[in-house]
Amino acid sequence: MDENNIEQLYLNHEYLVAYWIKTKYGARLPSDVQNDLESAGLMALHTAAQNYDPENEEGAKFKTYASTCIKLSFANYWKTKNKPELAFDDTVKPPKSDEFLQEDKEQSARIGKKEPDRQALQILEVLRMWSDENHTLTQQDIMDWHYAYCYEKYGFTDKPDRRTMSKLIKNLILELDPYEYSGDNKDDYKLLYEGFDKDLMKKSLEDDDEGKITGISLVHPFSNGEMDKLIEAVCFSDMLTGEEKTRLVKKLFATASEYYRSPFWDKADQKILFNPVVLQGRLSKKFGGRSVADNNSIVQKAISGRNVISFKFCHYTEDGSLEPNKMKDSDEDRIYTLQPYHLVVYHDNYYCLGFHEGSKNIYHYRVDLMSDIELVTDSEGNPVTEETVPVDDYRFVGDFWNPERYMAEHLYMAYGNPCDIKLKIDNRDKKGFTFLRDWFGDHYELLSSRKESAPDHITVTVKADPKMLVHWAMQYAGLVEVLDDEVRELIREELEMLGNKYE
Repeated sequence: MDENNIEQLYLNHEYLVAYWIKTKYGARLPSDVQNDLESAGLMALHTAAQNYDPENEEGAKFKTYASTCIKLSFANYWKTKNKPELAFDDTVKPPKSDEFLQEDKEQSARIGKKEPDRQALQILEVLRMWSDENHTLTQQDIMDWHYAYCYEKYGFTDKPDRRTMSKLIKNLILELDPYEYSGDNKDDYKLLYEGFDKDLMKKSLEDDDEGKITGISLVHPFSNGEMDKLIEAVCFSDMLTGEEKTRLVKKLFATASEYYRSPFWDKADQKILFNPVVLQGRLSKKFGGRSVADNNSIVQKAISGRNVISFKFCHYTEDGSLEPNKMKDSDEDRIYTLQPYHLVVYHDNYYCLGFHEGSKNIYHYRVDLMSDIELVTDSEGNPVTEETVPVDDYRFVGDFWNPERYMAEHLYMAYGNPCDIKLKIDNRDKKGFTFLRDWFGDHYELLSSRKESAPDHITVTVKADPKMLVHWAMQYAGLVEVLDDEVRELIREELEMLGNKYE
């Protein structure tokens, strides 16, 4: 591009520097820092205008390209100062709408100037961006931001009509909110305003008063606290890849106001603030054409519909790939058929619990080792349904089902038949009851308190499969002693076998 085009590109986008300073840092910067950032941003913008080539930038718009350069200049500024970059200050009001306005912006023909249905949607978008549970807007604020929104997006320079905008705001409230406040219907309000709980809208309409409704805010799908929990859950999930986490968090942020910030997300750069691969466990890897989340979805669908599923059950090979189990007498993949009843998470693994046809035994299958899961269908293509549970144990069904107790009684998710086993826990080690609760929760019976027991131990009873308790007791040999003779004998046999192996 020639010098004239570069200069024009620079002038048309000069407003971006102020926009990104306001977006990233709010409005409470020391004057010297404000000036430094403005200078750094303007220099970066000029350099961007000189270097911009749509073909080399894979067709990226200059606004996107320039924004990246400006934000990078801010980051470099803080590095040269050897100070951490300031967080956004969400206590300030939004920047003045006219600070973002350029001159001679080309007007778009995508939308008419006086289309009330489009204006209503634009007002809702303004409320989404600049209001929330901690920030409200007056009708004048909404008009200012509506003007800035339409100018930035479409190049419109006509100011909105006050009476029209006021009428649209009232119509939105009437459409989205209850007409009368009852005390029990607060959660039904989508737009809040000062005096909504005193039926101010109703009174305003009855008095034909256009100036009473103020302090307006949109009720977002999720509160800030709920957003924190959802974003944290996504970021710390080990079932999602880094790309999936980024995409989901970005969608969550699209429902929030411009004020909302999360310690896990860089809003300006649209990325997670730590390497998501750190929390990307084996469950996030793809296998059999599906992820664990996809497998869980299919299994849960079958559980909800009482349907039967078929699948292949796999094991890992030496090269780290998953290979299906084979039939006993052939090299064909074995196809399992199961009536699934429950999904549980046990020590970071998902397990499907169910029954094979004709058996009353409960089987456990790790979901990350299941592949090619499908609903079994009849001759007409309808899913096969089993209405009854073939087990006599009522604890497995209905409201009696307690997954935490079940997992406590089935150590390592082995099948087995649990029974009561008495243990002696070291009373001198503070970790004693920590590891006990890690594995059994509160599903153990305390037979003696610290005061009643011997100085060095406390006695408890747990319900578990004796064979699995052998491995568990050996794992915590320094903290626990099994008192049941049957299990003690199994432990001695295991120790003898180990002694022979390592002699």
